Amino acid sequence: MSAPVIHWFRNDLRLADNAALSAALARGGSVVPVYILDDEVPGARALGAASRWWLHHSLARLGETLAARGAGLVLRRGPTVPALCRLVEETGAQLVTLTRGYEPGAPDQEAAVAEALRAKGIDCRRYGGALLHEPEELRSGEGGVYRVFTPFYKACRRRPSPSQTLPVPEGLPALPDGLVSEPLESWGLLPSKPDWASGLRETWRPGEAAAGERLDVFVDAGLSAYGDRRDFPGEIATSRLSPHLRFGEIGPRQIWHRVTQAIEEGDGRGEAYLRQLYWREFSYHLLFDRPDLHAQPMRGEF
Repeated sequence: MSAPVIHWFRNDLRLADNAALSAALARGGSVVPVYILDDEVPGARALGAASRWWLHHSLARLGETLAARGAGLVLRRGPTVPALCRLVEETGAQLVTLTRGYEPGAPDQEAAVAEALRAKGIDCRRYGGALLHEPEELRSGEGGVYRVFTPFYKACRRRPSPSQTLPVPEGLPALPDGLVSEPLESWGLLPSKPDWASGLRETWRPGEAAAGERLDVFVDAGLSAYGDRRDFPGEIATSRLSPHLRFGEIGPRQIWHRVTQAIEEGDGRGEAYLRQLYWREFSYHLLFDRPDLHAQPMRGEF
C-alpha cells in the first residue's frame, strides 16, 4: 500500500477544484488533510477578529464535509514547519501537497516547509488553484510584471481559457488510526463578549456549500445588473463572494466558468464581472512581485 499523503490546507478550504487535494488522492493511499493555525508567519498579516470568526466556521464546515465522505480534518497549531514535521513522523507520510499562496509571507513559508521536508527525505509539491493564471505565466513586453491593469487584462484575455474545474471527490480514505486533532473550540477564534459577530451571522454563511449557493444566486439574479448597479451601496448588487474567495471555499476558475457560461447563453453584461475577477488577479500578481507593496510605492519617486 502507498505511504500516506498529507494535504496541507491553507487558503483552499474546499474539496471541489482543489488540484493539490486531487493529486494527494490520486496516489491511492490514505490522505491526511490538515490545517495548521500559525499566527507567527514572518511577513504575513495577522488575522483580524472577523477573519478569525470566518475561519472557525469555515473549518467546521470543511470538517463536516470531509467526515460525510469518510475522512476527517486534523487540526494543529503552529509554527507550521515543526507541526508538519511532527505529523510526517506520526503518519509515515512521504509526500505533502499544498496549494500555492501569493500574499506576503506565503512563498517564504512554502520554501521553508519544502526545505525542512527535503531534509527528512519527504517530497513537497505545490499546485495552483487560487488564481486563474500563475504570476510566472504573464510578463509584460519588458519581461516584468504588468503594472497597469488594462494591458494586464488584455494579456489575460488573449491566453487560453482556464482549464476545466475538478469535481468533488466522491469518497475519501479514512484517517490513519491514532491521529490526534486539536478541538477547534480550543483555538479561541470566536469573539468573546460583547458578541459583536451577530451581524456576521445574520449576513454570511461560511463554507464551500454556501459559496456555491451564493454563486448560483448571483449568476441567476444579479449578474445581468452588476455592471450598472454595483456602485450603489443601498442595493445588494454585488456577488458577495469576496470572503469565500479569500478562504478558498470557492476558486476563481469555478466562478470564471460559471460566469462565462452565462455570457455564452446571452448575458453579455457578465463581462463587467469577469473584469473585476481579473482585478483581483492583477492585485495578487503585483503583491507576489512586490510583497512590500502595502508599505512602499511601486514607483520610487512617489
